[in-house]
Amino acid sequence: MSSSDITTLVSKARALLQSSQSEKALELLTPSFETYNDQIEYLQIFGETLLENNDLENAYDVLVKACELDPIASKGVEKFFYFGQIIGGQDGINSLNIGLQKLQQQLDIIQHDKDTEDELLVELSKLYPTKESLLTYLIKKLNQGIFAKIEIWMTDLCMEDEAETQCNDLINYSISLDPNNPEALSLLSSIRISQQRNEEAKEALLKSWQLFQQKKVKLEESANKIKQGAEEEEGEDLDSFEVGLEYVDLIQPLSTLAKFAIELELYEITITIVSNIQDINENILDIYYYEAIANLFHAKQILFQSSSTKKASEDDDYRDIDVSILLKSSNPEIKSLMKEVKSSLTQGFKIINSDNLVADLDPGLIEQVELLLKQVGGPDMSELIPSRKGEDEDGWEDEINSEDEEDDDEEEEDN
Repeated sequence: MSSSDITTLVSKARALLQSSQSEKALELLTPSFETYNDQIEYLQIFGETLLENNDLENAYDVLVKACELDPIASKGVEKFFYFGQIIGGQDGINSLNIGLQKLQQQLDIIQHDKDTEDELLVELSKLYPTKESLLTYLIKKLNQGIFAKIEIWMTDLCMEDEAETQCNDLINYSISLDPNNPEALSLLSSIRISQQRNEEAKEALLKSWQLFQQKKVKLEESANKIKQGAEEEEGEDLDSFEVGLEYVDLIQPLSTLAKFAIELELYEITITIVSNIQDINENILDIYYYEAIANLFHAKQILFQSSSTKKASEDDDYRDIDVSILLKSSNPEIKSLMKEVKSSLTQGFKIINSDNLVADLDPGLIEQVELLLKQVGGPDMSELIPSRKGEDEDGWEDEINSEDEEDDDEEEEDN
C-alpha cells in the first residue's frame, strides 16, 4: 500500500481519538497491523490508541518498535513522550529527552528563521502556515514533554538529590517559553506545595486560575459566535470542532487545580473552580467529591476557629474534627456548608447509580463518596427526583453557555 494510504488511515484514527472514540480507532487500526507494522507513522498512532484503550502491554511493544525505527524522532516526538511516561524512572527521562531535543532544534530553526531540511518541520509548516502558529504548536508540544519530566522527578525520582533542582529548572524553562500557560503555573503550584512554600504555591495557583477563567470565557464567546455563524475579529473562520475539543480539554487541568486548591486550604476558590467544570460537564464524580470536601473542610475550619470550640493546642488539625460534631452545630454558616456537602454528595450518588456512567468510575473514589455520604446521613431525597430536562443534547455548542445565558433561560422558563 502507498504512503497516502497510511496517511489517510492515520488521519482517520486521529480524528476518532480526538472525538473520544478510542474503541473505534482501535477497530480501524488493528486489521492493518500486519501490513504496516514497520511503518513509523502507523505504529505511533497505534501505540497511542492502545494506551487510550488501557492496553498498556501491547502499547509498550508497539511504541518500543516505533522508537527503534526512528531513534532521533525525525518522524515525530509523541512515541518518545508516551514511552517515557509508560516506563518512568531515568529511562523514561531519557526517552522524553529525545523528543524534547528534537522540538528544541525545531523551535530554534523557526525562531531564527533558519533554512531547514527537516521533513517533519516542513510538513508542520503546511498545517501551521504562520510563524506564530507554528511556534505556538512547538511550545505546546515542548511543554507536554516538560510536564511529563517533572511528573517523573516528583514521583519515581523524588528521592534523588537533584530532583528539586530539576523540577525548578524545568518549570522555569516552561514558564519562560509561555509565561501565560495556566497549566505550567498549576504545576508550579504543585512543586511549591511539595517544597512547603505554600504562599508561593497560592500565588501561582491564583494566577493559573485567572488564566484558565480567561481561556474558558474566550472559548464560550467563540462558541456563541459559531452558533451565530460569525467569524473571529481577525477574520479567521472558527472551527467548531477545535473549539469544542479545547473546551472539554479544560476539565482535567481544572480538576487538578481544584485538588491543589484544597491542599492549600483555598476552599472558596475550589468551589468556584468546580462550578466552572460543571459548566462543561455535570457528570464527573471527582468534582462533586472535591466540592463536598472543600465545603466540609471549610465548615471544620470555622468550627475550629470559634472561641467556644478551639482547643489549647495550635498543633491540632481542624480537618480531624468528626463530621457528627458539625452536624450538631447551630452555627448558621456551618449548617449552610453542611447542606452543600450533602447536596454535592447526592449528585455524586446519582452518578454512581447511573448505568451509563458507573463503568468508568474509580472504585476507590466511589468508596470515599459512599463513606462520606453515610456520615452525613445519606443522600438528599428531594434531589433524587429525576430531572425534567432531556438527556440528549443537539451539539457540544449548546453546552458552552455563559452564566448570563443560563440565567436568561431560567428567567424565560419562569415567565
